[in-house]
Amino acid sequence: MIYMRIVSLITLTMLMVACSGEGTPDTAVEDTETMTYYAQFRDPQHNRVVIFVFKEGISTQEVKSHSKSLAHKEDRLLAVYYYPEGGIGLPPTRLSRSGNIIRANDLMYDDAEIPPWHYAFLRPFTGEPRFIKCLEAPADVLCRQN
Repeated sequence: MIYMRIVSLITLTMLMVACSGEGTPDTAVEDTETMTYYAQFRDPQHNRVVIFVFKEGISTQEVKSHSKSLAHKEDRLLAVYYYPEGGIGLPPTRLSRSGNIIRANDLMYDDAEIPPWHYAFLRPFTGEPRFIKCLEAPADVLCRQN
């Protein structure tokens, strides 16, 4: 009898944690009038690689503010790549099926079918976040070297 209670309690606890969504970013919340979520890879540890598409006429400051407002977990990687509308042809599921955070990020830098992005934001595991406008600094390590 006590065994059944313990199993029931553990099962109930696991269901509550799984259904709470705590720590799971809601991409709809990250959308704005000028910025739209396109694709994401998120691992169980809450590391993320995310692609957003922006509308024509957006300022660099708006993109930078958006990147700094994104949901993240402390000591976890958040890599964000920004494209203009129509500027990326990658099927969104390709990023989400990368398998792990290293492959997801490598896909962005190594796949010849993925065009260079206009802006990049990196919140590393440790250290300071970085934002870069790749059109002005294409040689920066956060930018695609094509």
